Amino acid sequence: MADGTKSYIEDEDGNKILPATDWSIIQNKPTNLATTDQLPKLSPWQRDGLVYKNGAYDWDHVNNGYNCAYRVADMGSFKLVELRLVFAVNQDITNEVEAIELPRAIQADGDEEVWEATGIRGVFVHFTNSHISIYCQKFNDGDKYSSGSMISFHTTYLTTI
Repeated sequence: MADGTKSYIEDEDGNKILPATDWSIIQNKPTNLATTDQLPKLSPWQRDGLVYKNGAYDWDHVNNGYNCAYRVADMGSFKLVELRLVFAVNQDITNEVEAIELPRAIQADGDEEVWEATGIRGVFVHFTNSHISIYCQKFNDGDKYSSGSMISFHTTYLTTI
């Protein structure tokens, strides 16, 4: 392998500028990190603040309601949020119905919007920055979300809230 040509960045006085190696002089680092080897970790799964609406409920028969949960990695000036939802609604849906309101602490800033197919003909999960809805696009008269059908949704996003 050939040797590359070394190049240096110099200031106006000709002094070579080297990368900072002392953690204390690095600027704009996340305030919750003490050293470069302490990267943020995802919090444990939590469900605080999830509000079920219009008959929606956590589809959980084993873990005491942790199929609808989220975890957060605090990066200082922003957060990484992982959201997993396995849920159902206790009514048939033939239009759009809000199912889950997200807690303010994990709401996406801006106009976040995701449409995801569920595997049920014409039925989609509609995710916005503050809530999850079930939407049914009717192709035929019989198309609907049937009461109690399991829906699974998983996403990750960044937020500064």
